[in-house]
Amino acid sequence: MLYLVKIFYAFIIPPGGIISLLILFNIYLYWKKFKGKYILTVITLLFYLLSTNFIAYHLVKPLENFYQNKTIEQLKQDDVIIMLGGGAINVADIDGEGQVSGYVANRMITVMRLQKELDIPIILSGGKVFEDTGREADIEKRIFEGMGVNLQALILENQSRNTVENVQNSKVIMEEYNFTKPLVITSGFHLPRAMEIFAREGIEATPYVADYQMSDELVFSIFNFLPNNGSLNTSCMAIREYLGILALKLKMQ
Repeated sequence: MLYLVKIFYAFIIPPGGIISLLILFNIYLYWKKFKGKYILTVITLLFYLLSTNFIAYHLVKPLENFYQNKTIEQLKQDDVIIMLGGGAINVADIDGEGQVSGYVANRMITVMRLQKELDIPIILSGGKVFEDTGREADIEKRIFEGMGVNLQALILENQSRNTVENVQNSKVIMEEYNFTKPLVITSGFHLPRAMEIFAREGIEATPYVADYQMSDELVFSIFNFLPNNGSLNTSCMAIREYLGILALKLKMQ
């Protein structure tokens, strides 16, 4: 009964509910023999596929597996950690104002653990993108302080609004502090595009995945073929990264 309820909800709660309506409307178009029914069929099918865990996995996993994390011993050649931004909002927090996104929270956990092992400084890169968002690096500094990270290890870059500015502004700080071997930490889906930008800026960086969206193996299950909003978000996020990489290749960014 539990699984039947989950299947029922999958086709009632958006995006599944919207897909169900599109299917019913498409059936009506076929019944009335209206033009445009084939186009709507393709649109509905594409929307459904992007909303499944099966397709989301095959879109995001090549990005997450593009780099393999090195061991702690291999990372000891690096002299600074650069944590790239990923979003923050203005809300009340335990000891101040502002919280980071789930992506960034995962990155922060990894950064804190690696910094403890490597004992090197951290550049927190992330500014204020919109009026209703927080200044990310400042929020991260406060949270790190609350978790016991030594403030002397933190260097703030709080002006960047996107990944290109993350890298360019961090490069300025690296030159100021004479850092030469950065360890770049961000989400797996974001890392290939970020490393393209670092390479373009002439920075030889070490990549490190901190935030995976999918398990290594996709177990066959009917639930991987049911529509859900999380899979749709992951699919769209992966497509955005592929488009971003293409834009870099075409020198549009």
